[in-house]
Order: sequence, then structure tokens, then C-alpha cells
Amino acid sequence: MRHKIFFISLALLAALSCSKFTDLDPTRFYGQNVVWNGDEATLDQYVFGLYAAIRDKAELYNSNMNSFTDAYSDIVKASGWDQYGQGYNLAMLQETAFTSANAGAFENWSDSYTRIKRDNQFLRDAVTFKDKYDPKFLKVRVAEARFLKAFSYYYLIRVYGGVVIRGENVDGPEENDAPRVSEADSWSYVIGNLKTAAEDLPETWNDANYGRATKAAAYGLLSRVALYKACALKNSGAPADSVSAAYRMVIDYADEVIARESTGTVALASSYADVFKSQKNKENLLTVSFFGNDVAKGLSDRSDVFFRPVGDSQFHGGAPVYGTFGPTSELVDSYEMADGSAFDWAVSGTDPYTGREPRFYATIIYNGMTWEGREIRTYDLKGYDNADPLDPDSHYPYDHISEFKYMGNAGSTVTGYYMRKWITEGDKDWEVNGSSHFWIALRYAEVLLNKAEAQAQNGDIPNALVTLQRVRDRVSLPAMSASDIDGFMTLLEHERMVELAGEGFRFWDLRRWRRAVDVLSGTQMHGCWITRAADGTYSYKQVVVDDNLPRVFFERYYAFAIPEGERSTNAGLGGENNPGW
Repeated sequence: MRHKIFFISLALLAALSCSKFTDLDPTRFYGQNVVWNGDEATLDQYVFGLYAAIRDKAELYNSNMNSFTDAYSDIVKASGWDQYGQGYNLAMLQETAFTSANAGAFENWSDSYTRIKRDNQFLRDAVTFKDKYDPKFLKVRVAEARFLKAFSYYYLIRVYGGVVIRGENVDGPEENDAPRVSEADSWSYVIGNLKTAAEDLPETWNDANYGRATKAAAYGLLSRVALYKACALKNSGAPADSVSAAYRMVIDYADEVIARESTGTVALASSYADVFKSQKNKENLLTVSFFGNDVAKGLSDRSDVFFRPVGDSQFHGGAPVYGTFGPTSELVDSYEMADGSAFDWAVSGTDPYTGREPRFYATIIYNGMTWEGREIRTYDLKGYDNADPLDPDSHYPYDHISEFKYMGNAGSTVTGYYMRKWITEGDKDWEVNGSSHFWIALRYAEVLLNKAEAQAQNGDIPNALVTLQRVRDRVSLPAMSASDIDGFMTLLEHERMVELAGEGFRFWDLRRWRRAVDVLSGTQMHGCWITRAADGTYSYKQVVVDDNLPRVFFERYYAFAIPEGERSTNAGLGGENNPGW
């Protein structure tokens, strides 16, 4: 029997489709005599299957797009209450969305440990059966397993804080009762695995193996997790020297990636828009590929269905389009003008979408822009891409059957904007086969932003500004200045928000900075209500899009609840939960 395996790259899939060997899916059980039979192609296929740990966390993956984490933040607003399992508003507008029993929308304890166990089994068996394989071949596959295990721990720790470390001896029943370690120590364990993996991963893979982990990907991920460790230490009141050492690690690991610019394996894309158009550009250090529903090709996502302007339906054969994720005014108005000046409605309010910086145009779909040969129309309720604000006090003299109610569904953007990054403009295959846009798990610009933050936190603001400017230079924005850490962090937060918008960072950044209570709790997000006059001119009004409900983010959300089942079966936890739960 053949078992379908999910691949990271089309070239990889094509190569394996010609293989005479059985595709091995690690989610199923296979005896050691099958996986470790001495044939490298068979073992390689099993390793490919372990990459599902990254695929399944791709925020475009999942049939109903219910893991797009920016929609839990201030920069993206979902247009429905809890349709299709998309509980974004449910989570942010209700106090009961998260309980002491589990992490709700972010629950991944069991899934992550299942994947970690598979990685540990592989690492254990690699020692037992090492004599059956070429040492160089096996060394790289072991490094991949360590890299993938680190990724699973990353998703665990950012949700729960300190976790239980499960080692490569593959714990049995007698090792069940294991305690948690601190958040900082949990990150240290991840760092150790990634450092070991980085030593043995290749600089590059051939085209047939595109998408597999490289040294640059390992060091890039190291810069991210070391930043989380530094923040964990800082938030816990650890000694200044230990915090500084963690930030120093961020800089060192980022420098390992930067050093690879000289070899031509890493580079910032010359155009910001190209980052999302060209999967194989050298800025993208780790991506997940999707190919449509054709079984011969692989997996699809549903980015078109949930990101496209709803007016696209009539231009794509009536294909369903929900326009679920609308960038908020909090994001849209943060994009600077092309000359680097701040956008100001009082200055540019009659023509707000002209003369903005390049990242605005690569990220935002807005009223009046040309899109696939037509004009986007989000104005009032007459435009076929209409916006439907979730503010009952801002209503307008038109009836609309999809008008949002407390537990309803707007059926279009509620902010007046759509997200552009994850749509392949001009593509029509999605109408039948599903979407094929790739997901970026890690890219070079993030690494530079990680380094800039660490430099500033270690007191080197001048060089932090130089590093930050590399990201701004790509979009021709002028240099900024800051004289202290607070001033620099304001700049850094702005750059991360607009540079990485829609890529799954904002909610988690606010949490690790301990800024989420200030930014999200008791606040409401906004959109732009546009009215078109008879003479074709537009007027713009900022409106609340949270249905006049205050958002909720408690201190206890900085570490979500440990699953009740784990606390009841693992005596090593002593029944204790995270603070506040």
C-alpha cells in the first residue's frame, strides 16, 4: 500500500514520484525493518515526511484558514464571528475564549509532542542503525531531524512558556512524570539542538531538494529563538549580564546568516514585492510550497478564497470568495509616504493611497487600485468589493443582507482593505484546484530585524540603526534616528509591523515584548468607510470595526494554560498551571 507523503517542494515530489520505493509517512507506524532497511532513498522519504511539522504550521495551510495569527492582533481584522472555525473575534472580544483547561485557539501541546517523539525516535534509531548508511548521508538527515524538532519546540514554548523536555532516549511510561523547566531553559534546549543541526546541514541543496533546511535557515531560526530567550530572561528579572549574553547570541547567529551574503547564498530581494512573488529568491530562507488539489502535484491552500477581494468572484466564474482578512487602519495608516514622512489624514486625506512607500503597495489592496485588469471598489455598499464596518453607530443609508451582528458574518472586508501578499495575481487555477501560493517560514529581513533589536537592547543603538536601515534601504526610505532604547524600540516595532505584516509575527511580538495588554486590551480597531459622490470623488471616514466591543487581553495570556489532561497524567507537573489560570 502506498501512503501519501506531503512534500515541501515540487521538485522534490517530482523526483520521488519516479522512485520504486514506498512513500513513508511518519504519522503512521512502521517497523524499524521498513524505515531502517539500509536503503537511503527509503530513509530519505521518511525524513521528508518529518517536514510536516513546518507544513502544518504554515498559516496559509488548513482548509479554513483558522491559524492566521495576525488576525489576533491589531493589524488584521477578521470579518466573521466564528464561521468555519475562524474564532478570531471570539478570542479577542470575549473573556471566556481561553480557559484553564487548554490554550484554546493556540493549543498545540499534544500535536507538538507527537512530532517531537517522531524526531526523537529517528535520532535514537540513527545511532542503532548508523552502520547501514554512508556517514555523510546520515549526518545530514540527523541534522534535519534536530532542526525539525527545534521547530516543534519553538511553537510549544511561545504558547506555554516553560515546557517538559523530552530527550532522545524516547521516554517510556517510566519517564512519564517529568517536570517543566523554565522558559529560558526551554529556549536553551532549542538553541542547543539548532546549533548542532547547523554544523551538519548543507549550505545549499540541489533543485530537486529545494525547500530542505540549510545552514542559513538554522542560523536564522537561531536568531529568532535566541531573541525569545533574551526576552524571557528580561521579563523574568534575570541578571543583566545573562540577558545581555542572550542578546549577544542573537547578534552572533544573525551574523552567521549575514556572512553568507558574500557566498551568494543569502541576499535581500531587490524588490520587496518580489519576496512574495518569487519563492526561490535568496531572501526566503525556508518556505512551504503548495500546488493545488491535483493529487499528482501535492497540497493546496485556500489563500485566494480568504484573501481575495469579494468582487473577484464574478471575474472568476463565480468561485467562492470570502474576503475574510482585512488589514486595519492601524496597519494601513502606519505605512509611510514614499519620502519617509508619516502618513497624515489631515495632509493626504483627499488622496490617501498615492505616494506611499513600496511595502504599502505590495501588501494592501485598496479602493481605486487596478487589480487583474479591473478597479477595486470598496466604497460604501455600492462597490462590488464593498466594505461592511462592524460598527453599529457608523451605519449608512443602505441595506445590506450580510451586515455584521454580534455573532454574524460580514461576507466581505470590514476594514475597507484586503491583504495582497498571499495572492498570485492573474492566477486562475485556484478556481478549481485550490491555491498554490507558497508560505514563508523564515526570511532574511526578519534576521536583520532580530539583530537590530538585539544590538539596541545591548546598548549599541548607532549600529542597531545601521542594521535597521538595511531593511529600509530596500524600499528607498530615509534613515531614522533614536537616542535611547525606548525611541529605538518604537522605530523597531514600526518596522517589524509593516515589513512582516501578514506573516505571523505581530501577535507574538506584542506578547514577547509584554506590550499586548497595552496595545490590545480595552481597545478597538478601525477601518476606512469610503463614500463615492456622484462626480466620482471619494470621502473617507475612520470607523470602529470591533462592533463597539472592547478587546480582551489579560496578563495571563502571556503564557496560556497547560492542558488539563497533561496536568492530570503527568505527576511531575504537580498539577500546577501557568500563572493566572
